[in-house]
Amino acid sequence: MSTHPTLPKLAQQLVLSLIPELKEVKDRGVTNQLANHVLREVRNDVHGGARKEWDEVKGNVEGLSRTAQIKVQTDLAEALDKNLRTLERCRDIGSKGWEEDVPIRMGNLPQHIHLLLNLSTKPTSQTHDFAHSYLHCQLPQGPTADQILYREIMETDPYDPGEVYDEEVLSGWTDSDSDDLDVESSSEDRGTSSAEDEDIRTPDTVALRAQRRRAEEQRKKEEEEDRKMQAEEVVRGLKEGYWNRPGEVGEMKEGLYGWKELTTGASAAAIAARVLTERGIGNKAVKASQLQRELIFALSGRPGVLFDFTSDRQCTVKSDHPQVQYLSPGALEGLLETFKIRATQAAQIRAFIDTKLLSTPSSSSSGAARRQTSKVNRTQQAFAEACRGVINGFDTWLSEQEAAFTLGSVTGTASAASTPLLLNLELEKQHAPLLEHLSSFIPHSRSPTILLNLIYSTIISLNQTMSSHHLPALHYIFLLSAQPTWRILGKWLRHGMPIPSSLTDPEQSTFSTFDDETELDQEFFITRDRDVSWADEDFWECGFVVGGEGWPLWMGEEVGEMVLEAGKARGLLRSLLGNVASVEEWSSLNEVVGLPTSTLGHDNGAGLGYETVDILESVTTHLKPMCQITQFHLRRVLDEECGLDQHLDAIEGMMYLKGFEVMHDWALGLFDKVKSGAKWKDFQILTSTLRDSIEKKQAGWMNPSAVRVSTVRSQTALEGPRALSVIRADYQVPFPLSQLFTSTSIELRAEVFSLLLQLSLGRYLLAGTKGLDKEVLSRCHTREDESEIRSLWLVRQKITWFLDTLYIWLTGRVIETQTKVYRTKLESMTSLRSMIALELEHTRSIRDYAFLNPASFELHEAILSILDMTNTISECVTSFLAQTIPNQSETRPTPGPSSNNITERRKPRQRQRQRRRRKDISSSDEEDSNEVVRHDPKEGWQVGEASISFVELSLGQRIERMNKELEDAVALIKKGVDGLAQNLTAGGGGEVWGMLSWDLEEWK
Repeated sequence: MSTHPTLPKLAQQLVLSLIPELKEVKDRGVTNQLANHVLREVRNDVHGGARKEWDEVKGNVEGLSRTAQIKVQTDLAEALDKNLRTLERCRDIGSKGWEEDVPIRMGNLPQHIHLLLNLSTKPTSQTHDFAHSYLHCQLPQGPTADQILYREIMETDPYDPGEVYDEEVLSGWTDSDSDDLDVESSSEDRGTSSAEDEDIRTPDTVALRAQRRRAEEQRKKEEEEDRKMQAEEVVRGLKEGYWNRPGEVGEMKEGLYGWKELTTGASAAAIAARVLTERGIGNKAVKASQLQRELIFALSGRPGVLFDFTSDRQCTVKSDHPQVQYLSPGALEGLLETFKIRATQAAQIRAFIDTKLLSTPSSSSSGAARRQTSKVNRTQQAFAEACRGVINGFDTWLSEQEAAFTLGSVTGTASAASTPLLLNLELEKQHAPLLEHLSSFIPHSRSPTILLNLIYSTIISLNQTMSSHHLPALHYIFLLSAQPTWRILGKWLRHGMPIPSSLTDPEQSTFSTFDDETELDQEFFITRDRDVSWADEDFWECGFVVGGEGWPLWMGEEVGEMVLEAGKARGLLRSLLGNVASVEEWSSLNEVVGLPTSTLGHDNGAGLGYETVDILESVTTHLKPMCQITQFHLRRVLDEECGLDQHLDAIEGMMYLKGFEVMHDWALGLFDKVKSGAKWKDFQILTSTLRDSIEKKQAGWMNPSAVRVSTVRSQTALEGPRALSVIRADYQVPFPLSQLFTSTSIELRAEVFSLLLQLSLGRYLLAGTKGLDKEVLSRCHTREDESEIRSLWLVRQKITWFLDTLYIWLTGRVIETQTKVYRTKLESMTSLRSMIALELEHTRSIRDYAFLNPASFELHEAILSILDMTNTISECVTSFLAQTIPNQSETRPTPGPSSNNITERRKPRQRQRQRRRRKDISSSDEEDSNEVVRHDPKEGWQVGEASISFVELSLGQRIERMNKELEDAVALIKKGVDGLAQNLTAGGGGEVWGMLSWDLEEWK
């Protein structure tokens, strides 16, 4: 059975069941009309009826017109525009003819609708011809019907010419009238009159033409007013559109309203109403079109009937919001929550832009507002400008969706604004990642370094995940945000670190301080540590340092250190040479990276032709040569202008006793004073004697005014070589070499200098005792005395061998070798920072080899104990000579070994306090003229007072104990050196310690 005869009956029964009152009405017209309406709606749902509203039809026609313009089909495009304007005018004038209940037939369509009928299929050549004729159609030309009738009447000569007729004719026709008619006829808009019209002139034709002219003027005036009204309507629609009038909120429909309910007979709407009532949700509802507009409205940042915004730009869903027809409450809630997140992100980005770019403190604003605005840095403003570019693209996309929703799709396909799901899909694909990134960047925008690091890290992450769709937009944001930092970096590299005026202007050096230097920009990643002064030794290392956020990731730590060093070097060159040539013109970051920033490009970044650029590599390649040139320039100035090598020669010649003539002459005088007990610890005496030696030897390579020798305070009284442990040497180098040869490195060298003096004094004391060997041997009266003296000589020989071995190893295999390596590395360096590090490493290394490291304390004490033995041997020899008499071959009688003689020498402390400085006299011993025992031709040998008593402990016992202590000390040193040689690698000094261990193997 066919469904068509049954369907009208079902529709009529449905109407009667819904409206029972119609059963009592005899007139079936209303019933039939409602039944036909239901039948038409059902058939549209079943057969896919596509009834379209006027806005959608208008949008499709405009899309066809733009398509024709793109294809250079000018006639078709202009015909469509003209047709659309005519239809719009007819629709406005006769809106009643467009009601949907009135059947549409070809008979009541305007003539121009034929063009739309021809466009139902693909335009053909006939369609284009029709469009051309439709567009360029002209009004009918030639004489009108009245003119033809009048000409026919005149051809029949209906009346005779007469005076009255002539007068009437002459009164109606004059030359001036003819002229006016000619002018009026020539001014017609629709073509030109024929030759017959010019011959036939009647009052009727004149009135007719005047009426046509007025009608044409009226028509043009109406068209102009229509266009004006249309423009005003468009503007009014933009100002007072849906956003200000969101539409009415109606009641949710109940009953059977869908195809499912029709076929099943279930009343889902009634069930939904009861469920909504039980859950406390009202039955207010809006249409699906209003939901779509509300979503676009929320993304635009303005509240509506579904969404609201708090003062801090947080998007919230209204608790009493209406429902949406054809959507369940659960589905609507999930949809609103999804769009709420994106609306919040967009609103916060807009608020950030308004705060950083649009808010300017006025004179009447409060101080707090002005301070808040003053905190905005240039990097924040640049980042806000980049955010504005992203938001502009986002707002443009929203306007396109609103236009597509209102006017219909131009391409004929479903737009993102057609359904909420399509809108959400397009949003997540095109703009949601950028909104999410910007929202995560904004809280960290106060710190330029952290902000740029976050943007750069995001770019790197997207590169690694091969997600290049939004890379152009992120590159645009990074390059625009990094411009202020890049300009500050250029200023740092071109002008260098700020320096005080006292370093650039010598005339102000006496009256100015180091506090007048220009402050660095607050946004720069390099900061000035005010706790470190220019006079401090660690100024180069700690005066200008990287900020707490660390180095920028887009620059790298290696290049960052070079940038820091180059800026310091540039400032130092300005302080030394005044105006120095600046680096080449500073290129912009866009030119360095090689990415265009003229367009945002966030929607076309996924193209296959887009090439990613390594920002780190581009910046590194650009900055490295510039920094290296500046460092090389500073190294050349240090060598040629500051005399780096000359000062280093003077320091090493003094501290490591390489200046043999000067230092040996000064050391002998110092050793004589130490042995004789004369005053020598005064720094003026030490310094003046060294300067006198420099001038005496004419050592021009050493600056006498730069040397200083002083002593440090000791807690105990020291004697012999150990007394020289308090001596310290200093060499004051001028600025800027004082940053290289710092007080720390000079102090490290001074410790080695003190040890070398102690070793030299020990060797000097032992060498002095050798000059008394003949005299000592002549005082030996028994074989026991001779045996003790020879045992003493054996111990002296062992100590001499050990000290010579240690001194040669320390000066030759440590200082000389290490200095050669140090000089080689220093010559190849251009970075002052690396030179300072190398200087400290070199001096610490030599200090460690000299057993001055706290880890080598036991070995150092063992060496000092051996040096104490040299003083003991010297005093033993002196005391032996003082307590014995020469043999009978001498001119003076030899007193016997009586107890009285011994008793007189039992108080060494009193005799030591009674020592006085004696005048130097010539000695018969040619080996050493400064010995304690001297010979005078008149008085004979002059022997000093004995400082050691042999009553409690004889000389043999002392020698035996000293020999045992020497063996124990050398064994301890050998064991410690062997351990150092084994534990340290060759690069860490194991080879050097191995040489000393090999030398000590010869100890017997």
